[in-house]
Amino acid sequence: MAERVARRFATATGVSIVPVPYDVEAFTIDLLHTRRAVADPALRWFIELVDRVCKEF
Repeated sequence: MAERVARRFATATGVSIVPVPYDVEAFTIDLLHTRRAVADPALRWFIELVDRVCKEF
């Protein structure tokens, strides 16, 4: 997983992060969802939360 995401989990759970033993090219992380998910208020809230949190990095 992306280091920035791993660091967030590590802080919350006490998990250690170790470097990958080889070079990894940069990559993007996408959040995919269905139209039905956007129509559900709880899922729409979650999608917006994930989007907002990810933009902090």
